[in-house]
Amino acid sequence: MDAAIDKATAHLIAQSNRIGLEFLLADLDLAQTFLNVAEVTVVEDARRRNRENAREAYQTVLRLLPRIVLSLEDREEFNRRLSALKSRLEELGYPVES
Repeated sequence: MDAAIDKATAHLIAQSNRIGLEFLLADLDLAQTFLNVAEVTVVEDARRRNRENAREAYQTVLRLLPRIVLSLEDREEFNRRLSALKSRLEELGYPVES
């Protein structure tokens, strides 16, 4: 019985990590979309708001990341996408924390 519980627990943890990773990657994609919209928006207030939304998404990802255990392969992809967003925000003059 204990082995079955351990196996079920391990499965739930793995599933939770996978869902968490998908959520974080979706947030990174959303942040990039906010920045894409900001690039083509002619209304300055909307441009600023979209950039702020992107920065908030970045900060949310950083805040939630410690709750997720990533495989080496997932970590490499995640870090690549996080770095791309960070660079883009910094290029726009939005300082971000690592």
